[in-house]
Amino acid sequence: MSPVARAHWPPAAAVALSASLWGLWWLPLRALADAGLTGPALNAALYGIACVVLLPWYWRRRARLAAGGRLLLGAGGLFGAALVSWNLALILGEVVRVTLLFYLAPVWATLLAVALLREPVGRLRVVSVVLGLAGAAALLGFADGLPLPRSPGDWLGLAAGVLFAVSVTLVRKGEATSGLELTLVSFAAAALLSLLLLLVAPQPGGPIALATLAWAALAALAWLLPCTWLLLWGARFLEPGRVSLLLLLEVAVAAISAALLAGEPFGLREAAGCLLILAAGALEGAAELRPARRPLSTLPPGAPGSACGLETALAAEQVETAENVPRAQDNSAKRERRDTA
Repeated sequence: MSPVARAHWPPAAAVALSASLWGLWWLPLRALADAGLTGPALNAALYGIACVVLLPWYWRRRARLAAGGRLLLGAGGLFGAALVSWNLALILGEVVRVTLLFYLAPVWATLLAVALLREPVGRLRVVSVVLGLAGAAALLGFADGLPLPRSPGDWLGLAAGVLFAVSVTLVRKGEATSGLELTLVSFAAAALLSLLLLLVAPQPGGPIALATLAWAALAALAWLLPCTWLLLWGARFLEPGRVSLLLLLEVAVAAISAALLAGEPFGLREAAGCLLILAAGALEGAAELRPARRPLSTLPPGAPGSACGLETALAAEQVETAENVPRAQDNSAKRERRDTA
C-alpha cells in the first residue's frame, strides 16, 4: 500500500463507518418512537441534548458564527429543517423509499446551481440528473397517475432533500463556511424548530418518562454526535467526490437493514429506483473527482457537516497555504545567503 493510500485509509474508513451508521439511524428513531417519544418531541430531545453537549464549541466559535451572518443563519436553518423532516420521514415512512427520495438532493442541487449560480453543466451531471429523476419515477410508479409521493413519509423525505439542496446552494453562493459552524447552526435550528412544532402539536400522552429521555440522551451522545464527528473528520482529508461515493453506502445499509429487520418490501420497483438513484449519485461523485471542477456536495441527511462547507473551508486553507509558500521560500533563500556570506 502506497503512503498516500495509507494516509487516506483512516479518513475513508471513518466516512464509510459514518455512512453505515446513518443507514441504521432509523433503528434508534423508531425505538424511541415506540417508547412514546414521537414527532417534534423526539427531534427536540435529540438535538436539544446535542446542543447542550456542544455548548463549549458554540462559545469557542462564537466569533466565526457571528461572522457568518444571515447566510450562515439561513443555510443552517434550512439544514436544520432538513434534519427534522428526515427524522420524521424515517419514523412515518418506509426506510428505503425515504432514503432514496432524500438522495435526489444532488439532482435538486444541480438544478439550483444552474438556475441561481449559473454553473455550467457537463455531460456527467446531465446524465446524473436524468438517472435520478428516472429512479424517482420508477420508485413512485405511475399506477395512480403522476409519480408523486403519496404518503407523509415520502413527502417528508423528498422535502428533506430539497431543503438540503437549497442549504448547499446558499453556502456555495457565499463566503467560506466550515462544516463545524454549519453543524452548530443546523443542530440549534433543528432543536428550535422542533420546540416550535411542539407548541402546534404537543406530545401526546402527557409527560415523557425519564427512562425514555435517558435513551434519547444515549442516542444523541453515542450515535448522533459520534457519527457527525466521524464524517466531519474524515471529509477533511478526502476529495468531496470520494466522500460522496463512500456515503452511497448509507443507501445499501438502509435497504438491507429495513428489509431484514423491519420486513419492508424491496421488490422490482424499489430495486430499479435504488439502482438508478445510486447510479446518479455515483456519477455525481465521479464528476466531483474530475480536476478543475468546483464540486457540488451530495452529503446525506445525517451529515450535518455538509461537504459544501468543508470544501469552501478547505479551499480557503489551501489558498492561504499557497500564499504562504512563496514567502517561506523567500525567507529560506535569504537565510541561506546570510549563512554563505
